[in-house]
Amino acid sequence: MKKVLGAIATFSAVLLLAACGSSAPSSKDNQALVQNTVAAAQGSGAFGATLATTDGASFTLSTPSSFTPGHFASGQIPGQLFVSFSISVTPKVALNLSAMTVTATTPSGACADILDGDNAIQGAPQAALPAGAASTFKWALSCPGKSGDALTVLLSNNNVSLVQALGKLV
Repeated sequence: MKKVLGAIATFSAVLLLAACGSSAPSSKDNQALVQNTVAAAQGSGAFGATLATTDGASFTLSTPSSFTPGHFASGQIPGQLFVSFSISVTPKVALNLSAMTVTATTPSGACADILDGDNAIQGAPQAALPAGAASTFKWALSCPGKSGDALTVLLSNNNVSLVQALGKLV
């Protein structure tokens, strides 16, 4: 009898837990997953140009160059082109660079970030950048496509689109 009651209690608990959160997502939830909600960049231009945001920060993304990732690099995808560039930023108000994201695309698809200590490509600085201070750091991407294809790089911080640089893959 104890075994039967134990089995019934276990079965009931499983059914109860399975019912938790089982409501189907609404069509509104599904639509939010596929809609592009990224706002237009505050500044846009070519690689190498100084791009400004509405709060007066300036960003310069150097012209991308081809590079060979080091032995212990991560993020490179075989068969893709590997490009690196530097990002220079001078904010008018303090800016938390650790919250910055880099989104890059080509006509063939999205690029992946490469981290490579051998080439001093370690992502954005983790400390906040004080107003008026300047910082320059290297960034690298693994991009689908071929040399000469369009390359678009968008810098965002805390879900705010800051600047967009336009150029070509090398």
